[in-house]
Amino acid sequence: MDFELIEDRQGPEARAIGENLTAHRIGALGFEPVSQPICLVHRAPDGRLLAGLVGEVMLEWLYVEKFWVDDSLRGQGIGTRMLAAAEDAAKARGAVGVTLNTSSFQAPAFYRRHGYAELGRLEGRPAGHQRFWFGKRFDGKDPRTG
Repeated sequence: MDFELIEDRQGPEARAIGENLTAHRIGALGFEPVSQPICLVHRAPDGRLLAGLVGEVMLEWLYVEKFWVDDSLRGQGIGTRMLAAAEDAAKARGAVGVTLNTSSFQAPAFYRRHGYAELGRLEGRPAGHQRFWFGKRFDGKDPRTG
């Protein structure tokens, strides 16, 4: 079997794959999952972006796709407050918890301090580092066992 490599995540083939995946989900679940986007930003007085979080609530969980705080603001509580605001927004949209990925050179200790449990780890992404999958249930239960 031959495969065609297409270096485009948004072209017609990628859209068709997404549409077919959506149809499969609808068939399996009996309803169409709804994505509820969340984008939080913190700006300097001059309008420059200094921190932000992008995610979506889908299938009762918030997935944090991107979360960044400028180096000049780290350690000042901006990240903590932004993460709490995202969790509150997710709860308001019916989420029962949150999942996210981070790397060993990013912020695993930050998430552990905020009650996130390590769900999985991938060694060597990139070489010499690890990629972590974290989760947190809003009811305080362990996300690994429910």
